Amino acid sequence: MTECVLLDAGGVLLDLDYAYLRRLIDARGVEVSEGDLSRFEAMARKEVNDHVATGGSTAERWRDYFQSIIFAAGLREVDVQEAMIDSLWEAHRRFGLWTVAIPGAIDAVRRLHEAGIPVGVVSNAEGRVEQDLNDAGFDGLLKTVVDSHVVGVAKPDPEIFRIALQQMGANADSTVFVGDVPAVDVAGARAAGLRAFLLDRHDLYPGSDAPRLGAIEQLPDRVLEDRS
Repeated sequence: MTECVLLDAGGVLLDLDYAYLRRLIDARGVEVSEGDLSRFEAMARKEVNDHVATGGSTAERWRDYFQSIIFAAGLREVDVQEAMIDSLWEAHRRFGLWTVAIPGAIDAVRRLHEAGIPVGVVSNAEGRVEQDLNDAGFDGLLKTVVDSHVVGVAKPDPEIFRIALQQMGANADSTVFVGDVPAVDVAGARAAGLRAFLLDRHDLYPGSDAPRLGAIEQLPDRVLEDRS
């Protein structure tokens, strides 16, 4: 029975600001749509997953992640890529890049909240994810936000999930975690004793052994069915 829900932030509740990224790329003479950038970003996240699955860390992939997106968009010159990645890092430090609520995410969290199911966030972030969530429209809907930069431990380390459970006052065996990178989110949550759902909006992991959601709007029904 599900009594508590924990969620990843980036890729589950918040999207990269594709409009901002598109403007940066357009300014360098390359036209790309926000839809294309969304697909390129999904593939870059899959590369992160593959890296972590072979023993790497998410922090090691920050520059490669953006390089993959920029390269796929059509910016091929290495010096241009490096300058743009530096600009993106500075922008993320100053005002955040994952700031756009994923369609349906606020309503999904609100449904759980109104059903009396406490909801929290566990995110590998850089210290500002709670503010970004509040600004995007999740203010008042989340019981806790655990930011890896703040607590000093990152997914898939199970300790970050234990920190969240303690803050939520929840038990692992009655808590579900929803993430979008299997090697980081599913593996980490399971190591901490939680059940895990995989949000797979781009159908990148058809062979996953975790229950998959095609859209975040599907989550409340799955949780409430389990509760009845």
